[in-house]
Amino acid sequence: MHLRTIGILLLASISLASLAQAQSSAITVFLPLVQAPPPTVAGYLGGANDDNLVAVRITSTGELVLAGTMSAVTGIPETVLPGGGAGALIRIGVDGRSIDRVIRVATRLNHAAFDRSGGTVVCGPDGVVVLEPDLTTVRWTATPGEVMRCAMSDGRVAALLQSMTLLVYPVDGSVPLSINVGGTKVRDIAIDSASGLVFATGYTQAASDLKVAFLRAYRLDDGSLAWQRYGFSASVVKGANLAADSEGRQLAIGDDGMLYFAGFTDGGNSIFGRDPADINRVLSKSELIKYDAYNDPYRISGAKSLAWYGRFDPVSGTLLHGQWLLTRLDDGKGNSISIKGLAAAADGTLVVVGSTACCLQGRRTMQLFGQVLGNYEIGEPFVLIVHPAFTQRYIWTTLAAPGKTAGSSPAIAVAVTADRIAVAVNFTNNDASSRALVTTGNPVFATGLGGKDGYYVTMPLGR
Repeated sequence: MHLRTIGILLLASISLASLAQAQSSAITVFLPLVQAPPPTVAGYLGGANDDNLVAVRITSTGELVLAGTMSAVTGIPETVLPGGGAGALIRIGVDGRSIDRVIRVATRLNHAAFDRSGGTVVCGPDGVVVLEPDLTTVRWTATPGEVMRCAMSDGRVAALLQSMTLLVYPVDGSVPLSINVGGTKVRDIAIDSASGLVFATGYTQAASDLKVAFLRAYRLDDGSLAWQRYGFSASVVKGANLAADSEGRQLAIGDDGMLYFAGFTDGGNSIFGRDPADINRVLSKSELIKYDAYNDPYRISGAKSLAWYGRFDPVSGTLLHGQWLLTRLDDGKGNSISIKGLAAAADGTLVVVGSTACCLQGRRTMQLFGQVLGNYEIGEPFVLIVHPAFTQRYIWTTLAAPGKTAGSSPAIAVAVTADRIAVAVNFTNNDASSRALVTTGNPVFATGLGGKDGYYVTMPLGR
């Protein structure tokens, strides 16, 4: 990882007096001012009971906000909003380490989302709570039933109910637009006021032996279907000799305005190698980017959980770039990896997080923050930073502490700015206490706190 500094030239006028002649003269000097890089901090969050993070953001002023279900955090002041309980927002200062406040907003959180104007939406069994940028002022609430996922754009809120109905609320939280997405399971949603669309992804059990992913866009004005990608029938998929199950798992609107999608498939013989609008057309090399064994699904023995991610034009649904993601065993055979969250910077740099089986590229000699990372264990978290053209991996790392392992501890969410990322992880210890995550930067909590713990890491966006 390269820490970048930005040199800014300031114009200064300095008057120098000549002692010998008692005269003054003015000269112009250019002085370099170096801006400090973003902070690098990694540490735990939570209390003595089980904790569970669901989202993370970096505010416009550089603070971190993490959302989740959180037990009492020792020594940290709290604000309890009406109905507030274990469902909370945790605000961390611009230094990345000082925990400013815990804001309790609901009994429990399933998800949370943020928009560029600073608004926040949290959702769970209590329904939807929308907050102003100060996080302590409630803008509006709604109680449509349990909400599994939520999304926000310029004040508009999308809420996915347990019934898989998608509700879209106007800025004032009044009567929502209701959309029946259909399918067997809706995994994620996103909303984009710029394109006037709301998106949903998941899968349909198209046959007893076949799941088929779908990606759908609906118009915000009337809820009508704008476009669908994937979502093919079982006969069409089998007719193309594509037997692998597929699911849509994650969606995000990048800071570049593009729609990002992450999916699952249990083999390389999948619809993700084809045009999302035309299963009979194999994707070209410029559309499906492959350059090494970790993004080319060959030598797959048996069913494996492979990942795929892509950048789509949100207006037209056109796939711009796509890429496989898999790990490799010592014998070179392909192995499993699962994407849990993704975010993209304004230049298209993509950050992907999740959990992985053996093994990431270079896993056995991996270092981070000047520390040699601990050994592999199944289900360890990973962070991947990808070039905007999908032609290079800037960083691909796990987070196991030196001398420890980090199994069953997925990275579940990520936020990104032009020069910084923040990642949220749910850490699970074991009876032997042989698990730990790498820490750095003098966090408030440098060791686990008991039960299942939240964990975060913030660091410069390496390019």
